[in-house]
Amino acid sequence: MCGIAAIIGFNQKGKERFGRIAQCATLLKHRGPDNQKFIIENNFAMAHARLSIIDLSEASNQPFTTHDGRFTIVYNGEIFNYKELKKELQQLNHTFYTEGDVEVLINLYKQFGKDGLHKINGFFAFVLYDKQTETYFAARDRLGIKPFYYYADENYFVCSSELRVVKQITDCNTINKTALYAYLQLTYVPEKISIVENIYKLEPGEFLFIEKNKIAKEKYYSLKLPSVYKEEKDANKIFLNLLENSIEERLTADVPVGSFLSGGIDSSVITAIASQKNKDLQTFSIGFKNNKYFDESVYAEVVAKQYKTQHQTFFLSENEAESEVDNFLNAIDEPFADSSAFNVFVLSKKTKQHVKVVLSGDGADELFAGYNKHRAEWMIRNQTLKTSLLKSASSISKLFPASRNGKISNRIRQLERFSVGAKLSPQERYWRWASFCEEAKAAELLNLSPKEKQDFAQLKNAYTSIINEDYNSTLLADVNLVLPSDMLTKVDRMSMANALEVRSPFLDYRLVEFAFSLQANYKIDAHIQKKIVKESCAHLLPDEILNRKKHGFETPVQQWLQGVLKNKVEEYCLDKDFIEQQNIFNYKALKQVVEQALSANAGDATSVVWSILIFNYWYKQNIL
Repeated sequence: MCGIAAIIGFNQKGKERFGRIAQCATLLKHRGPDNQKFIIENNFAMAHARLSIIDLSEASNQPFTTHDGRFTIVYNGEIFNYKELKKELQQLNHTFYTEGDVEVLINLYKQFGKDGLHKINGFFAFVLYDKQTETYFAARDRLGIKPFYYYADENYFVCSSELRVVKQITDCNTINKTALYAYLQLTYVPEKISIVENIYKLEPGEFLFIEKNKIAKEKYYSLKLPSVYKEEKDANKIFLNLLENSIEERLTADVPVGSFLSGGIDSSVITAIASQKNKDLQTFSIGFKNNKYFDESVYAEVVAKQYKTQHQTFFLSENEAESEVDNFLNAIDEPFADSSAFNVFVLSKKTKQHVKVVLSGDGADELFAGYNKHRAEWMIRNQTLKTSLLKSASSISKLFPASRNGKISNRIRQLERFSVGAKLSPQERYWRWASFCEEAKAAELLNLSPKEKQDFAQLKNAYTSIINEDYNSTLLADVNLVLPSDMLTKVDRMSMANALEVRSPFLDYRLVEFAFSLQANYKIDAHIQKKIVKESCAHLLPDEILNRKKHGFETPVQQWLQGVLKNKVEEYCLDKDFIEQQNIFNYKALKQVVEQALSANAGDATSVVWSILIFNYWYKQNIL
């Protein structure tokens, strides 16, 4: 797990950028504090910051050049089946000089070319140079666990793990208003585009091939809904075997491996299985002092006690939150406003003091219908009596304050969202429930051109067009949109800001493919969500964990905006001179949404203000 950067010069003008590669290694140091190195060759420059996990010796430092000088690579990721692949390659007469997976990756490409990607079980982003053919090959893992930003023009190609590095090399400095429009709605920028014009993201399951200054991009992997779903009488057994195997592989490391433990189903299942394979497993959770609604630490401690893990809960007070907020904001790299990112940042920072690698439960909700919106979608599609009652109750709910700040007010907020979504088409409903700000409200906040609105409509359609009468299509939309752009981005940025590697057993591609081979009734019905997970693992979990309702990994943002972050709201959202000089937001509309966010009837306005605060902080640091 590391940070990478590369510049490929197509002509002399492009090669003039090579002098900036040294700074790239420094900019990426937080991702890889164990070693930073760069090289400059005739036609390319590469930089790498290493977090040593497998083969801790200097022999696996990067940029890595093969013994014969033919291949050079910078690579970020882990290949969990690298030992098996190494044996296969040795039988094909490949010689190895290190004990790491980076040399396996190179030889895999040498032997199989692009088809070698299908043999990898793990996550990765890399760029590789073949001196013999004078070509370059870059790829990103199947599900987008590792990031890959890039820029290309007629003079050069640039790529990196982080937007800030590509910006530094290219001097790109114009805000992509289409991306900002999507960000205000979703709290994140969807894959492919970035917040900066002309800088893009290689999408999950894509590779680039560069030869003689020509760049070809291709999709090598994509999930599709099967035409006929499996009826698996042994589905629970198959699922559990796949999960156990995935966890066992992800415990492989030359450093200690721990586990995040939130007290929810997913992290509890992973901890339960991992603790059976590692008797000295360390587990970590975060709690909020004096705020029981957001504090799940008591449930984490129940699981830790049952499995006798070496457990630590890090309690976060408002004062501690205030002291960390600037560190958190500086770690964001590209505007990102999922409020739980703050939790992950602090948890990662404190966990890194004890281990270098942790397991997490990411991915289970998207695969197995774990979110509240998945329950709501199932109810609307099946039109139960409860559906009718909720539609009726929603008109009454408008009489009461709605916010995310408490149990009752949050239920009111959810009822209103349900009522709005129930009247929409499945495609429009999906986007609305993925969003925290309605399109019309986001448009009020921005001054968009007709082309920017059209570009956004195409972006939105790319994610919603796959939704049809099959319930699984909504889960696939989440795997395409929410998983890489929100959940995996959050974990990568916040953990790597603290040089901590996070591994997600639910995202083993074999388990993911199995999940999408099953009918929806294996995942959700009238009584239960994540059905196959709970039924398969019921014997592993205490009843109070198995039967508790879903509670998101949330942060008391509204409380903080009214308290410890009040000065930042004034500085980044209500400074009229700055907003007018910036010429991006409509100040009157912005002031109105801030007033709502700070009221008792905040609804989702809190998320909108949090998004704008984060964007404007980033803007002042990176654009002005």
